[in-house]
Amino acid sequence: MRKLIRLASAMLPLGLMSTTALAEYPDRPIVVVNPNSAGGGTDVGIRTWQPYVEKCLGGAALVPTAMPGAASAVGISALSQAAADGYTIGMVNMPNLVTNKLSKPEQPSIDGFVYIGNIIGVRSTLNVRMDSKFKTLQEAIAYMKSAGGPVNLGIGGIGADDHLVGLQLERLLGVKFNFIPFGSGADSRNALLGKQVEFSMMSNVEAAGFREEVRPLAVAADKRTDLFPDTPTFKEQDLDLVGGSTHVIAAPKGFPQEALSKWRECIQTAGKDPKFLEDAKKRSLSLEVMTGEQTETFVHDQAKLLTDLWKADPWIKP
Repeated sequence: MRKLIRLASAMLPLGLMSTTALAEYPDRPIVVVNPNSAGGGTDVGIRTWQPYVEKCLGGAALVPTAMPGAASAVGISALSQAAADGYTIGMVNMPNLVTNKLSKPEQPSIDGFVYIGNIIGVRSTLNVRMDSKFKTLQEAIAYMKSAGGPVNLGIGGIGADDHLVGLQLERLLGVKFNFIPFGSGADSRNALLGKQVEFSMMSNVEAAGFREEVRPLAVAADKRTDLFPDTPTFKEQDLDLVGGSTHVIAAPKGFPQEALSKWRECIQTAGKDPKFLEDAKKRSLSLEVMTGEQTETFVHDQAKLLTDLWKADPWIKP
């Protein structure tokens, strides 16, 4: 994996690759590892906050570098093995960081990184069609508990963020779902609209583009999202459920303290910049700005929750 990082660095002008001390950090471009495909949601998020972080870093160039594969495992592993010199950071998207380790023990653990912060956080939503008889979460729960058997729930894929939120909801309610994977959140949404399922779990971003056709009953977030300000969270309805795809920004263990402090400061500065917020709104980005400390706590809390879920009933069977 280090070869991939070195290759990305080799693409930078050789004159900028000096090995000076961090006294004037940063003094050369910084690689930003994207463990997903170029042009995808993670990439769009990076490129939206990129210019604001570059400005805060004194004009240093960031170099987004896509390293997709194996449900983000390729890029996350590459980041964990990169030189901890302050010039490689990246995304360790949750829940992939944890779920990859659960199913493949050779993958990096959450303790292999230092956490810079978070800006983008897509949150899962439980949805029905706009013409559905279910107008509230309470009505849907009453139906699920009285169904007398598993309730069909559309999801993107087994082990994906929306599936994991569905598994947690299943345990909280004491019901059974028949999880039907349609390939992606967008496909799950289309199956809902096509009346193949009564309920669908998808991201708030995937639901937002179909406001006239999809009704979210609840959002798996700590607070209401800007995309659906009138939709209550699960927590507001007495269900402690938070989940989705959180684009955690991290660096290899041993990252220099000076660089870490600067990055943490700049992520917070960028995340609050009015112009950034305007750009994010134009691109329908779902924001979940967290400090480095908050991000680290979030990762550890989610790791415990997902590990307990896996031990109770692994979603990937041998």
